Amino acid sequence: MTYLRLSDMLYRMQLINVIPISKGVSKETLTYYSANPIKEGSVVSVPLRKKMVPGIVLSSKDVGDLKAKLRSASFALRKIDGNMAKMLFLPEFISAAQRAAEHFATTTGAMLKATVPSIVLDEIEKTKVPEIKEYSKIKSNSEKLILQSEIADRFVSYKSLVREGFARNSSVFLLVPTMQDAEKAQELLKKGIDQYTYVLYGSLTKKEMLTRWKNAIKSKHPVLIIATGIFLSIPRSDIATFIVERENSRSYKQFVRPFIDMRIFAEFFAKEMRAKIIFGDLPLKVETMWRYKEGELDELSPPKLRTIRGARQTLIDMKDIKHQKAGHFEIISTELKKLALDTIEREKNMFIFTVRRGLSPSTVCRDCGNAVLCHECEAPVVLYSTTKGNRFICRACGAARSANERCKSCASWKLETLGIGIQLVEKTLRQSFPQTQIFVIDKDTAETHKKAKEIAEKFYSTKGSILLGTEMALFYLDRPVRYSAVATMDSLFSLPEWRMSEKVLSLLLKIKEITEKELLIQTRKPDQKVFDYVEKGNLVDFYKEEVKKRKQFGYPPYSIFIKITVVGENERITKEMKYIEKLLKKYDVQIYPSSIKVAGGKYAMHGLLRVPREKWPDKELLEILRSMPAYFAIDVDPESLL
Repeated sequence: MTYLRLSDMLYRMQLINVIPISKGVSKETLTYYSANPIKEGSVVSVPLRKKMVPGIVLSSKDVGDLKAKLRSASFALRKIDGNMAKMLFLPEFISAAQRAAEHFATTTGAMLKATVPSIVLDEIEKTKVPEIKEYSKIKSNSEKLILQSEIADRFVSYKSLVREGFARNSSVFLLVPTMQDAEKAQELLKKGIDQYTYVLYGSLTKKEMLTRWKNAIKSKHPVLIIATGIFLSIPRSDIATFIVERENSRSYKQFVRPFIDMRIFAEFFAKEMRAKIIFGDLPLKVETMWRYKEGELDELSPPKLRTIRGARQTLIDMKDIKHQKAGHFEIISTELKKLALDTIEREKNMFIFTVRRGLSPSTVCRDCGNAVLCHECEAPVVLYSTTKGNRFICRACGAARSANERCKSCASWKLETLGIGIQLVEKTLRQSFPQTQIFVIDKDTAETHKKAKEIAEKFYSTKGSILLGTEMALFYLDRPVRYSAVATMDSLFSLPEWRMSEKVLSLLLKIKEITEKELLIQTRKPDQKVFDYVEKGNLVDFYKEEVKKRKQFGYPPYSIFIKITVVGENERITKEMKYIEKLLKKYDVQIYPSSIKVAGGKYAMHGLLRVPREKWPDKELLEILRSMPAYFAIDVDPESLL
């Protein structure tokens, strides 16, 4: 490695400020020297500790007035090769990353690491990078708009936005939460502009990803980019419109460090680009509608606040005595069986939703009340039916064993299953309709995107068939079904989640949207208000009730949640949380144990901060959070507090 004393190079040196693209670097920027200027946004390879890491150039300055200070400096700078630099990112993207890093209490380097495809960085020295062009475009005033309507109506509006953008010689970026959404959007938008449409998501092959990425940059014609959040980094300076499709999807939030939310990052980026951004869904997030009511967001078109669908909704109270048989509750009600029979006789299709996988999500001992746990990591096990018979499988660590066992605590044989899993619903349906084609889409039966698509196509092409599925199945139901049913979703209401009503509403509206005739909901909690909101399509009162409740408890949008998590042995995390309590005493941190078991017999504890929305980012608090040891996981705007 080449080192030079500062006095030896003052007259030919450029100081290069670099953001290291790495999770393990606490400093925002590092300084190097180069014999030549390097453009802002260029990617360089820089020496860090004992290895080379990629970095993005933040600034390149001639030594100039700093000569005197540099002569007297007691340290040495390390050289980087400016000739190897490749212009890869827009200055606006880097600025957005810096702003987002403050919001999510992380470093800009970690932010860039999470928002730039690793394949692009890995291949940058091996491949010819297209030159970033400066495009002429009409800049907007950073408009922030909402579009709350059904999917068909949303995409009519998106087509208009693309046409308008192309007419103004501007590109459009359609942000989607998943690969499935990307492919669906492509089918709906590509007609007539197929050669100018580029679809990007993480599961593409390396070759295909790089090819599409390069071509999207090189195109002289304005383009439509349909992509997941990590491709927001694509350097097209002519993007004048950002669209966040399915804005209510939890998939926009990363559940690994640095826990960024692509919806928030996209908004920062749009502002830096002086572009307009549209948030589209039905329903939109409660926080988003609150911002609209507060005047922070405008409307692309009047938001749909009452959804009137053709499908009628029927609520079945499973606590009713008629649904009990020999002391046990029936899995499938008489009403659901009638719908299934009608589906078969008319040679139509039916979808049945259930929340959980397996036969039963939990098993307890009737004598001592203890839950059956994994022998490896002590997480609750799920009962599955397999070719080897019924087995307990741990979803935390994957350990499996025979379900033919006694209670570990009291040696009782009286083990009782609780809850309804998709396998149990399937078993019951096959007993009732042995001649009927029954398909299943969940993570156990459809491990790949290709497999799930195949199952969905077979379902649609098989007359008189039934599809059972968890939430993931909804991604593949792109055509209407005659009937839909919810076998159970009661377990969701038992979770102490502040967003749960919103999640249930969104799920039910999506199921109702694909249903032609009737949506039947089985529940033991028929008094939940959300069922009434869905039946009447009453989004007005739902939003009012949610906002009222959140204001009462100081939940978002009235505050920013910051969750601090530490995992380890019980004694250690107790000690660490005492440290957190002392460190953040000023901010009234709330310490509580995680309700989710961690693999390996370890435990997790959380510290929760509530910061007034208008006061975040707080500079003092931000400095504290950024200086905390790496084993503390800091999640700003968490989707879950569990």
